[in-house]
Amino acid sequence: MEGLELDELLTSIYNDTYNDVLRYVVIKCRSVDDIPDLMQNVYLNFYKRLRKHGQINEPKKYLMKIAKHELFKYYGLLSLRKNLIPVFSQAEDENFSSLEAQLCEEEINDDVLLVKDLWQYIRSCDILTFKIFALYFNKGLKICEIAEELNVKESMVKNRLYRTIKEINKEFNL
Repeated sequence: MEGLELDELLTSIYNDTYNDVLRYVVIKCRSVDDIPDLMQNVYLNFYKRLRKHGQINEPKKYLMKIAKHELFKYYGLLSLRKNLIPVFSQAEDENFSSLEAQLCEEEINDDVLLVKDLWQYIRSCDILTFKIFALYFNKGLKICEIAEELNVKESMVKNRLYRTIKEINKEFNL
C-alpha cells in the first residue's frame, strides 16, 4: 500500500472510529491524564498494522481490541512502574511545562480560558464524575446511556452531574 493511499485510509478510519474508541478508553481508564497517551498508542499500533499488512476487514473491532490490549498493558505496567525510581524529577516536569507554554504563543480569549478552567476543575473531581462529564458534554450521551456504559444507576449519574454543575456555578460565579 502506497503512502498517500495509506494516509487516506487511516484518516477515513480514524474519522469513522475515533468517537467510539475514545468513549471506550474514557470508560475504562483510571486517570484522566492517561487518555491522550492511550489513544495515541491505539492509533499508532493500528497504523503500524495497516502499513505492514494492508487493509483490515473490520477496523473498528480491531481498534477496540488494540484499545483493550493497551489499557491492560498500560495499567499492568503502571503497577510495576510505581516500584521503580522515577527518571525525571518534578522540577524537570515543571521546566518542560514552562517551555511548552512558551512555545504555544496563541492568543487566548476569555472564553477559552474559562473552558480550560472548567475542565481543569472537572479533572480535579473523582474519575467517575469526570467520566460522566466527558460522556455527557463531549460525546453527547444521554444520562441513561452513561449509566449503562459505566454500569451505575441513573440517579447516581444525575446526582453527580447536577451537583457538580451547581458547584461549578458557585466556584466560577456563573
